[in-house]
Amino acid sequence: MGAMYAALAKTVLDDAHRMRAREDLERLRRRHPRASKDEIARRVIRRAALQCAAAGGLLAGPAAFFGAVPFGADLAYQAVALNRMVLSLAALYGADRDARGRTVGIVGAFAAGISSELARQGLVRLLRATLPRRPGTRTTAGALAGGALGFAAALAVGRWAQDAFRSRRPILGRR
Repeated sequence: MGAMYAALAKTVLDDAHRMRAREDLERLRRRHPRASKDEIARRVIRRAALQCAAAGGLLAGPAAFFGAVPFGADLAYQAVALNRMVLSLAALYGADRDARGRTVGIVGAFAAGISSELARQGLVRLLRATLPRRPGTRTTAGALAGGALGFAAALAVGRWAQDAFRSRRPILGRR
């Protein structure tokens, strides 16, 4: 498992993600030339939230049916999606040169991913215990709840990052 986290950290900290985030942002600006920064930010956040919801739902549903899901199965995907969202928001508000703010944003995204993963794991155990003879119901409830957890984690991180980058207030400590 340590190797998985090392590979994930390397992937998240790779500068290629920052370049990809900038490209995604420019594509959105071209599609919506009259949109304000806040409108673009809402689109970036919504896209990441939908991606995280899909990953959470696709893994929590079958896990509730079968009874377990390996820890971190969707964490890597979610961490990358949240990282790209934070990098896009930083670029949008001109804060992408602040390495300290980006690092705190990435750590926050990773923490939200871990939190929603732990909540999904608990949910799967709860569904197995409360609905032992209803695998279809467990699957549906697991998928819906897993998707909701992924969506909520992305919204929370996105709104926090948007607020921090928009206001240009220090994300951590003093400047």
